[in-house]
Amino acid sequence: MRRLLKEKIIDVEVPNDSTVRQVVNRVVELGGEELRELIMHDNDISGNLILMLNKKDVETLGGIDIVVHDGDEVAILPHVQGG
Repeated sequence: MRRLLKEKIIDVEVPNDSTVRQVVNRVVELGGEELRELIMHDNDISGNLILMLNKKDVETLGGIDIVVHDGDEVAILPHVQGG
């Protein structure tokens, strides 16, 4: 993902009361088709990703439709399995 966005961290502007889902969709818009293929599955966000809001898994905060606020940090991480 970093290679496609050409940055480790990007600032994304979204309207007030946007959700984590909307932030991720905005990142996909900025990243183009190759990034879309990595992040999206059947027009929804892939379950193979971990989404963090201010260093906390969004699933523990109420899910992907939680509202973000100015200055919040959303991280999109690949789900890595070890053995």
